[in-house]
Amino acid sequence: MKKPSAHYTQTIQSEYVFFEEIEDNTLLIDCEIDCQFGRKQIQEVKFENCRFSTAEYKQTEFLDVIFQKCDLSNFNFNKSIFYRCEFQTCKLLGTQFIGSTCKDVSWLNCLMNYAILSEGKMNQVCFRESQLEEAFFHNCKFQQTSFELCNLQLADFSESKLKGVNLSSSDFVDIKLTPSLAKGLSIRFDQAPAIAAMLGVTIKN
Repeated sequence: MKKPSAHYTQTIQSEYVFFEEIEDNTLLIDCEIDCQFGRKQIQEVKFENCRFSTAEYKQTEFLDVIFQKCDLSNFNFNKSIFYRCEFQTCKLLGTQFIGSTCKDVSWLNCLMNYAILSEGKMNQVCFRESQLEEAFFHNCKFQQTSFELCNLQLADFSESKLKGVNLSSSDFVDIKLTPSLAKGLSIRFDQAPAIAAMLGVTIKN
């Protein structure tokens, strides 16, 4: 997985900034970010502990962007593109990424309960040490996607092909998936009863 490029030529701290006016290669710390009319692309920018007045960022292309310690709950990133991006210790409760394309993207130590990532294309994507309780992954296309030490209780993978997906280091008691598309999914022994129940199989001691 490729890491975001982080060559920042300027730092802006504790200022009110319009999203449309942010220049490439900028580090923003403790800033208030507002959005007037939207923007198609943003590149090599890091948002550290920033606050966002607007939650609408659909159909935006994010290249080498890092969000660190930001509250992005209930944001709309639908049909956006993320290349070489990281979300670090962010709050993303109910955030929508429907129909988005993610390549070389990491969610690290994020709170993502009820997040909606359905119909997404995920290539070389990592979810690590994140809360994904009741998150939605309907009809996603996974390629080299990992879930490491995550909470996946009641996460919904319905209509998604799970070949090559490894959930063995994450935790769940109940999970939703389409049994006919689960071939190639890797799980732990103690996770097997949840999957077997969907198949109508009873495990006896």
